[in-house]
Amino acid sequence: SDLLIRFSGLKEGLHEFHFEIENKFFEQLDYSEIKKAKLAVELVFDKRPNMLILNFDIKGKVEVMCDKCTDDFWMKVSANEELICKFGEGFSIDEKIIFIGENEIELDLTQPIYELTIVSIPSKRVHEDGECNQEMLKAMDNYLMVESDEDEPVNDDIIEDEIDPRWSALKKLKK
Repeated sequence: SDLLIRFSGLKEGLHEFHFEIENKFFEQLDYSEIKKAKLAVELVFDKRPNMLILNFDIKGKVEVMCDKCTDDFWMKVSANEELICKFGEGFSIDEKIIFIGENEIELDLTQPIYELTIVSIPSKRVHEDGECNQEMLKAMDNYLMVESDEDEPVNDDIIEDEIDPRWSALKKLKK
């Protein structure tokens, strides 16, 4: 993978890396809900004697499905996150801290970049105003109207007997 950083040969201190992430990156991950993307990843990699500090800055766009009209569209995303890699055995409940074996010489950034991209996508994924597929919205409205018509009883009197009498009294007041 192009996303391997071989840190064993790096001097201590700051190192900068730049990665372009596109469709291929996400296509190779079976579990990825994202298939299309154009992202620029800037990484400031701080090598220290007992840990590695990674500062990610991810900017770009991913293709997602609109919650409203179901068409795919490009949504802007950005993420800025620090990840700390400590050497040794251990487990951290903080997802910003990961442990890597003492003998490791390189770090694969695939998972951190994937996860940072996923969490940068807003939970509400909707086109900008006026950009939704109008035909699809109309079709959905029509479908919902047909659905709700089927639920309504044809004759109110038949149901009246089954309803708690207090509700019937309220219903008469309403009329």
